[in-house]
Amino acid sequence: MLLLIVIYAAFIGLGLPDTVLGAAWPLMQRDLMAPLSAAGLLSIIVSVGTIVSSLCTPALLRLMGTGKLVFLSIAFTAAASFGYGISNSFAMMCLFAIPMGIGAGAIDVAMNNFAAIYLESKHTSWLHASWGVGACLGPALFSISVVTGVGWRGAYDMVALLLALIAVMMLITLPIWKKMEKRDASQQESAVKDISLRAALKVHGMKLSFWVFFFYSSLEISTSLWCGTYLVARGFEPEIGAIAVSLMFASVMVGRILSGFFAIKFTDMRLVHAGIAIVVLGCLVLVLPLPLWFTPVCICLLGLGCAPVYPSLIHATPARFGEELSGRAISIQMAGSYVGSILMPPAFGLVASKTSVIVWPVALAVFVGCLLLCVCLLDYVTRKKLHNAFATERIKDILHQVEAMAELRRKLRKERRRERRKNKLKQARIKRKLDRQ
Repeated sequence: MLLLIVIYAAFIGLGLPDTVLGAAWPLMQRDLMAPLSAAGLLSIIVSVGTIVSSLCTPALLRLMGTGKLVFLSIAFTAAASFGYGISNSFAMMCLFAIPMGIGAGAIDVAMNNFAAIYLESKHTSWLHASWGVGACLGPALFSISVVTGVGWRGAYDMVALLLALIAVMMLITLPIWKKMEKRDASQQESAVKDISLRAALKVHGMKLSFWVFFFYSSLEISTSLWCGTYLVARGFEPEIGAIAVSLMFASVMVGRILSGFFAIKFTDMRLVHAGIAIVVLGCLVLVLPLPLWFTPVCICLLGLGCAPVYPSLIHATPARFGEELSGRAISIQMAGSYVGSILMPPAFGLVASKTSVIVWPVALAVFVGCLLLCVCLLDYVTRKKLHNAFATERIKDILHQVEAMAELRRKLRKERRRERRKNKLKQARIKRKLDRQ
């Protein structure tokens, strides 16, 4: 239980720095005397560091294990957040953006790989919902720091402090991680088996897995980046557009909490297909000639649809490729996710500048169509492994239920025996009283 709490805390910490930059940049840009577009460069440095780190993480997992690697990665992000807070120039912030990206990539791959192998599907969904908690908490910390007069630097100081506390929690629980790794030594060894990137890409379905995550992130990040602008272009006030962005993130977070409960009854791929179906419905409603107030509702639908796709795809990775390739597969998937989030939203911005942002639903339709095609192809290529893994999981569930029922019967038998003993003692006491009388 303690380890599970620390894992959830690590995902909250992963989301903390991600949204502070967007909220704080207007003040940061003025204080650092940087151009307005410099935030994009900072984001690119972090993303490139994350991609490189995610591809290197399988080898680091083999050398250090999950607990130690996550501890060091959180310490990296805490140091980078503190560095953001003390930076007196944009060049200095770019320098600290490197450990920010490296730490985030390692945490993402290591924790997702651990969750996919050792935790149930519901926990994977709830872990990604925890990331949403951290993402929502970041701007709130910025608001508090501005209100209290410490400015944007205070926000990064608070983020650094929270990350440092999470790192201390990881350090305290390192013996538990080591005990688990020692207990499951053979499984851990296979789970973090080192395989080269070139060899991994030759595995059937691995390249498709990259493109699945590429198009998913293109869909989600494009929605979060452009939905506000689209609403303004449709005639809404700018503040309504800002509220729609918040509602989109809130829908993703709520959807992942709900999908965790659905994961108890449904397989990962059913949740993925259901999520994509909801996104398709949202895109369809966007292009229909419906009243204007339907548009924000559609954006909430897009968020709810995106919610189960990412964590369910992650959790299905060991079933698709085997635990021995899970770490490398997830690192490739994370790389695809970050590449998609870097390239496609700006690409649509270029298209919108030449045409109009009103064509945004068409871009979403393209992204979700490519995502559905890649998911179907990936399901087809890995169908045998998926069926075997899900069949094994169902058998384990049945055995677990049988064992639980047997344990319940044993408890009931003990209760009945205890009741019989109590009744016998009671009758004996009554008999002794009668004999005395």
